[in-house]
Amino acid sequence: MRDCPIVWIIVGVAGSGKTRIGRLLAEKLECDFLEGDRRHPALNIAKMLAQAPLTDGDRTDWLEAMVADVQRAVDGRYETVMTCSALKLAYRKKLRLNDRVQLVWIRVSEAELQHRLTQRESHYLSPQMLQSQLDTFEPIESSEQAIVVDGMQAPREIVDDILAQVQRQCPSIAQPWWER
Repeated sequence: MRDCPIVWIIVGVAGSGKTRIGRLLAEKLECDFLEGDRRHPALNIAKMLAQAPLTDGDRTDWLEAMVADVQRAVDGRYETVMTCSALKLAYRKKLRLNDRVQLVWIRVSEAELQHRLTQRESHYLSPQMLQSQLDTFEPIESSEQAIVVDGMQAPREIVDDILAQVQRQCPSIAQPWWER
C-alpha cells in the first residue's frame, strides 16, 4: 500500500482532453486545479500561434514553473490536479518529484486528436501543430507508474477509471480528502 497522490498530473498531446478531465478530477477530489498551458510565457504562445514547434530551450522556463507548482503542492500537502503536455520522459521525470505525484496519460488515437482540434475554438495551438507534438511525444514507460486511460470514454467515465485504478493501490482515496 502506498500513500495517496497529492499531485495528479494529466499528461498528453493537444486535444487529448487534459483540461476537461483535469477539471472534472479536481472537482471530484474537491481540490485545486492548475492549467499547465497558462504557465507558458508569452513568447512560447506567440511561437505556437505562428505554428512553430517549441524546442527544449523554449520549454525550460515553462517546465521549471510547473516543477515549482508541484513542489509547492507536495510541500504544503495541497492536493492539486495539473495539466501538462509533458511530452518527453525527461520532463515527466522532472515533474514526478516523489511517489505522491501521480501521472495520468489519456490515450487517444491520432485521428480523434485531429478531429478534436478542428472542433476546438479559442486555443493558440492549431490542428497543424499536432504532428509536431506527436513527433516529440515519448511513449509512457512502465517505470513511470502512470495511470493510462482510454480517452474515448465519456469524461466522467475517465475520471471514474482514474480513481478506480488508484484505489487498488490506495484504498483510502475513496475517503474525503480531509480524512486521508
